[in-house]
Amino acid sequence: MCRPVLRVGIVLIGLTTISLAHSSDLIAFGKACLVKEERLNQAKDRLDALSLNTQRTQRQSNQTLNDVSRYEEEKTELEIAITECAETLPNSAYCHQIRHRYNELNYLIQRARVDSIEENREDNDAFIDFDLTRADFNQQYEAFVAYCRNSDAHYALIQSPAAYAAVCSSEDAKQTITCSLF
Repeated sequence: MCRPVLRVGIVLIGLTTISLAHSSDLIAFGKACLVKEERLNQAKDRLDALSLNTQRTQRQSNQTLNDVSRYEEEKTELEIAITECAETLPNSAYCHQIRHRYNELNYLIQRARVDSIEENREDNDAFIDFDLTRADFNQQYEAFVAYCRNSDAHYALIQSPAAYAAVCSSEDAKQTITCSLF
């Protein structure tokens, strides 16, 4: 009579040990997923900042092109005035002002074009960096979701009250993908 009770006790202790070991594995899995998720969130924040920087660079480039266009229009108007000045009073103060503004516009156009070339080079680098970073982030995010959200281990974590409580007890953790029930 004592032997069967002893065997049942040993089997129960073994099952409890296996359950605790499995629970520990689930807790380690959940905590590792929370760390990965936090890193991905930080990477997403950096990616968003890079996106804003790329957009700012684009706006600056577009502004430079708009400035060149505006300068070109004003220069065309001044060319007409310079022609009229040459026919009337070429040495008047008005004609000197027009020629001075014309030369100033030539300089501004040339400077804006040089700046535009440099901005385009930087702009292209920023786009390439952003695209590579976004592609890398998307790949890492998909791997994270496959491992920490759409896996048997995640399902086991959600189903184990002890492991779920150990990993997802804080309010911040409950808001994560790792701890979400659905």
